[in-house]
Amino acid sequence: MGIERDYLMRQLMMLFDVIQKIFNFRKKGQKEEAEEQIRYFYNFLKLETQILDKNIEELLDFLVSEKKFTNNHIEMIAFVLKEQGELAKKAEQKLDFFRKSFFLLEKVDRESTSFSMDRQMKLAELREYLN
Repeated sequence: MGIERDYLMRQLMMLFDVIQKIFNFRKKGQKEEAEEQIRYFYNFLKLETQILDKNIEELLDFLVSEKKFTNNHIEMIAFVLKEQGELAKKAEQKLDFFRKSFFLLEKVDRESTSFSMDRQMKLAELREYLN
């Protein structure tokens, strides 16, 4: 059990580093580099195209039932979806990414036993955009 938990923690820390890179590249206007990190993130989790092809409910079912991801993984996927929304050029793509991100973050927030200011801030940003 300890080895599995250590592996999971290392994996989550590595994914968090990738999310930081995505965020920083986007903020600097380095869209191609951000998109490369997004591809790396999804490849690492073996989610290459499945995220884009599914509606919100199918996506959640896929992540929980098929991939068996924890809420930590789902929260990180939601953060990446938000970044993809920020990078999207078309309004309907932006909306799709933001809706998926909001839905996943809401699920994590409902089920979480701990408060996350970062999660609350992302939810507030998404709520403002979606309303």
